[in-house]
Amino acid sequence: MLKWCSYCQQFLGESEPYENLRITHGICAACLPNLHTLTNQDLEYSRRLQAIQDRLRTAGLSGDLKSADHIIKDAIAQNVRPIDILMGLVAPMLYEVGEQWCKGYITVAEEHRFTSYCEQIFEFLRNKITVSKPTDPASGDRVDVLLMNAPGNRHTLAIRILAAWCAGEGIPARVVDPIPAIEDLVRLVGESRPRLVLVSIALSEQHPAVARLAERIADLPGPHHPKIFVGGYAVKMNLVAPIPGAYLETDINSIRDEFGN
Repeated sequence: MLKWCSYCQQFLGESEPYENLRITHGICAACLPNLHTLTNQDLEYSRRLQAIQDRLRTAGLSGDLKSADHIIKDAIAQNVRPIDILMGLVAPMLYEVGEQWCKGYITVAEEHRFTSYCEQIFEFLRNKITVSKPTDPASGDRVDVLLMNAPGNRHTLAIRILAAWCAGEGIPARVVDPIPAIEDLVRLVGESRPRLVLVSIALSEQHPAVARLAERIADLPGPHHPKIFVGGYAVKMNLVAPIPGAYLETDINSIRDEFGN
């Protein structure tokens, strides 16, 4: 389920059952102290989110970008943040369409068209994302988070959306694409010294490569060893076994907690 705040319409993350991509509601920490000041109109806005997602999905299956443009502008006019459109509406649709393709419900051409449609929505929205916590200029090119796909996971849009979310949270992040050889990847981790390495794993067959990466990062010399969070479709669907040295994560709030956001 996709959790949204009933009042401010901020995307809060996902909850079980993860295969159900319908919208459910809760209350974010910022709105909780102000419940007595919130109106029925705030609740009415939240009920429109599912309709917005359904309209975006319908437009995407036909590649109708003109309709998508109107839908997105309507959502923003209703105070839905661009990053929440990406994280809470667009990214779940990508998982959904990928699963439909795997089950043979849609063709390869339809899956490619929908992915291209979501790519163009991402390009339109990413420049509208507000960085709520600017990074320290003195930090230079420091990177707190490295995001990458597991070897064999070719679709990068989901991790680019997550990188945009990190930027909105004021967390310096970098997407590693294309994925280098494991020796070069381990060297990159050692040199950039991130606090977190986030790996997206789509299929169970990608598990061994991620396990090798976690093992090699654990063997890095010196005191600095970043945490490794592994997420993605295969983790949400319980398709992979535990990975020594890594955390299987299904909720973006794990990243927030790591940085105290």
